[in-house]
Amino acid sequence: MQIKPELNLKQTQKLVMTPQLQQAIKMLQLSTIELQNAIEQELMENPALEVDEEKDQNEISLDNAEILKVDDQESNDPEEMGFDDNEYFEEYFIEKNAKIGKSEDTEDTKRKFLEGAVARDETLQEYLVSQLSMMDVDAQLKELATILISYIDPMGYLSLSIDELSKEIGIPEKELLEALKLVQSLDPPGVGARNIKECLLLQLENLNEDPELLSLSKRIIEESLNDLKLHRVGEIARRYKVSVSIIERAIEIISRLEPYPGRQFYSGDINYIIPDVIVEKREGNWEVITNDIAIPRLRVNRYYESLLRNKNTDKRTRDFIAEKVQRAKSFINSIQQRESTLVRVMKAILEEQKEFFEKGPKYIKPLTLRDIARKLDLHESTISRVTSSKYVQTPFGVFRLKYFFSNQIKSTNREQYSSRSIKEMIKEIIEEYDGKLHLSDQKIADILAERGIKIARRTVSKYRKDLNILPSNLRR
Repeated sequence: MQIKPELNLKQTQKLVMTPQLQQAIKMLQLSTIELQNAIEQELMENPALEVDEEKDQNEISLDNAEILKVDDQESNDPEEMGFDDNEYFEEYFIEKNAKIGKSEDTEDTKRKFLEGAVARDETLQEYLVSQLSMMDVDAQLKELATILISYIDPMGYLSLSIDELSKEIGIPEKELLEALKLVQSLDPPGVGARNIKECLLLQLENLNEDPELLSLSKRIIEESLNDLKLHRVGEIARRYKVSVSIIERAIEIISRLEPYPGRQFYSGDINYIIPDVIVEKREGNWEVITNDIAIPRLRVNRYYESLLRNKNTDKRTRDFIAEKVQRAKSFINSIQQRESTLVRVMKAILEEQKEFFEKGPKYIKPLTLRDIARKLDLHESTISRVTSSKYVQTPFGVFRLKYFFSNQIKSTNREQYSSRSIKEMIKEIIEEYDGKLHLSDQKIADILAERGIKIARRTVSKYRKDLNILPSNLRR
């Protein structure tokens, strides 16, 4: 066999992962908090990157929001549906206090607050009862107030409604409301509130500020809480026909209030969830809005750009600046791609799960990552990255994006049910019957079968455990 040297040409194709592509993929899977940390780190390392201070970050412009048109159906007012602001209104105070927290007064207040928190050995309930014991009030009223204190959760809120308490302990609502008023007069201000609005309004009553500003702050809390959460300062100013500067003064007062009055007594960890996107209905149209207040707007440093354009800049400096400017542009572009893809995916979810957003969790439909990937002509892994560790604020609360994906359960009535909607049904069945009968898992399976949904008893048991509901023999 004779070996001869030969030269052959062969054409091949392969995907090269550029640094820019790697960065874009990494950004895609970051949660909002992780992205905030990444931005902070990049700002420290790259002098060519800076926060765009000129952009008004007090409002989320609807010009930049992605709007999805749908048929105008029945109104779903968040107030009517039990919309719980407490779960995510905290983010407003975190962000706002971060801005005003640079003053010496605020730092001093923060230091004193932390010192006070460390020094406390008593619980919130003990602190409230000790104040109550020193008050000269009717003994029966004091006893009712003590009972109400036992229903205050670690964050300082009344855990049950007055109606529920009245039924549970057999006391007329009128008497309970009188006792609640007494509890709400105790320290810390805002304790015993039934919702975030009442909590903030109670604290306003204790402030020594300009009466007109206090009145405006009260109106904002009562009527414009949602716009305040979204930092729509201009819209609030137009509504009350005052200047933006006056609204900002009122908001500064509101930002000093404590959304969780029992926090200083709480020894556990508080996990903050910042929604990545917000879905809300305005004038019959569903809007998908990125949570811009959580992520600062970035730009390339203008001084560095001017040096790059200046012909007198020496080569060594120019090369250094060019690399930093390109890195900044790439970083900004990756964030914009993340935002754009996130909105596209959320819009697709909204289209597929319209009944959920109109009526609630019970109406969630079967949906897979592959369904959304095909709809958007994206890879399934991209959808997985986008929905990982992301949250959406809806009229029914804050949900993980992964929540909207679940498998289909077969039924005999030709309806499609997701595993999540079945769980909601199981929860409703247990709540409906547990006042009279404590249904076994088999009985729940039988009731579902009557509705055309055939699942095994062990599946009911699994779903019940997922809902953190005890078995029938322990639900007493």
